[in-house]
Amino acid sequence: MTRRDGVATPAEEEDESHLNPFLLHVNKKPSSSKLQFRKEISKVQWHEKLGLGEVVEKKGSIWTSTGIVRDGKLYCHIEEILFLAERGGLMLLDSDDAILNIKEIYMKIAEGRHKCSWESFEAYRHLKLLGYIVGRHCVPWTNKANTSCCNSDSFNCTSDEDVGFVEAEEKMPIIHQFKNMQIHDIIPTFDVYLPNSKFRKSSPGKPNFLLCLLRDKPPSRTELENLEKRCLGIPLKFCFVDHGRVSFFSYDRVVLPSLP
Repeated sequence: MTRRDGVATPAEEEDESHLNPFLLHVNKKPSSSKLQFRKEISKVQWHEKLGLGEVVEKKGSIWTSTGIVRDGKLYCHIEEILFLAERGGLMLLDSDDAILNIKEIYMKIAEGRHKCSWESFEAYRHLKLLGYIVGRHCVPWTNKANTSCCNSDSFNCTSDEDVGFVEAEEKMPIIHQFKNMQIHDIIPTFDVYLPNSKFRKSSPGKPNFLLCLLRDKPPSRTELENLEKRCLGIPLKFCFVDHGRVSFFSYDRVVLPSLP
């Protein structure tokens, strides 16, 4: 079928829905049929004190847009570890080089000690299955990377050298901006970029949107507009997770979940 009078064909609409979670029906799950990680298994060693995994054996091209680089070493967060482990593309080792099974990795998420809740992992997994590039909000990809919303006169994130590997929330100016506006439960969780085969961690550019997890009703449009201005105009989008059902919505195209 060809496109006529500016109207998308069913095939085009299906493709757009696959790439855009904000056009997806709330019950529709992304397909993982394109994932080809099982033949390339990376090895990662968990550092409990850091709350990060160090990649000791890197396989495949997935690391182009996964993990953070510090002092020449590649580390990954727990959500990245679990996502790849679920697909058979990653083997996690403890400090004694013993292999951790998938249930033990799930437990690390359940413990909630590594700044990743089960809800945030569900959101991360959903976006990754759609092909998006996803990083933790305001955490630079590399020591030298310019972070989107954190490099302006009004947003000077604490440098990586000052906070080490732990994201000290109290030192992140953008979070202060949210608190100053009394929207304590609405804090960006992920910086999200469109699929891009030329993505570079050293120069990622601005994310396409910031994803916020919701546990209550969304803020007003006026509040959001003020916040977006302070985020250099980067759109804020929202995610609600309820019993494994992931719902995305934004004010330009609202797909509201059924809140309890």
